[in-house]
Amino acid sequence: MIRADLSNEQYHAHHAISSSDVKAVHSTSVLHWKHKVYKSSSAFDLGTAVHALVLEPEADLIVRGPADRRGNKWTEALAKADLTGQLLLTEGDYDKSRMMADALLAHPAGQRMAGPETLNERSIFVTDPDVGIEIKCRPDSLDVGSGVIYDIKTCADASPDGFARAVQTYGYAIQAAFYLHVCKMEGLRPKRFVFACVEKEAPYAVGIHTLTQEYLDWGHSQMMLALDQIKRANDTGTFATGWPTLNVIDLPRWLQDAPAEEADFN
Repeated sequence: MIRADLSNEQYHAHHAISSSDVKAVHSTSVLHWKHKVYKSSSAFDLGTAVHALVLEPEADLIVRGPADRRGNKWTEALAKADLTGQLLLTEGDYDKSRMMADALLAHPAGQRMAGPETLNERSIFVTDPDVGIEIKCRPDSLDVGSGVIYDIKTCADASPDGFARAVQTYGYAIQAAFYLHVCKMEGLRPKRFVFACVEKEAPYAVGIHTLTQEYLDWGHSQMMLALDQIKRANDTGTFATGWPTLNVIDLPRWLQDAPAEEADFN
């Protein structure tokens, strides 16, 4: 099922399992995932604004607010934005998000994301036949013609080396495999998952990255393991860390190999 009528908030409120859920289980445990609390931040809001300005410019979702978050000006502007379902940013954050979005839109990948053949911000829900639970994804942009899924990332370092480290740190291989998996089950025939990255500081450099099939296969295997853990935890009502009853910690090898200091009796 593909839904075009759901807001981002409505999508996240749906009970189906997302790639964020899977990544949380992979990086911590089903216990940590069960008690997760998602908190907003200025960095998160900046990313949300860039997504909206690139993918939904006609929706007028972002508001340029006062210079800072102090005082009645901010409080009144925030109340107004909340009523209209808009995201309020400070002047500085709004201007930065606009320049980041413009940098992406000036790139061929950004132009394809804003093109006529893309499905942007669609919510997709399927039931995994192997695990038997409902899962969901919300691709930033799916180019129907080429079968490319685009995912916007705002980051400190969009370079090849910098983003390769981010892939490991944030479990992006699992996310890519998850989105490809959901879209394939929906019959959308995706062929590639592409990260469109833009840096948060001038000159707002853009880097475009994809993963090898070997990396995606690893992400898919980790995704399926996490889904299985979630299914078993939900079925049994047991949410645990999976840690041993007593963990025995060895002397680190670097300490074993370190030479003993000679006593100085002089």
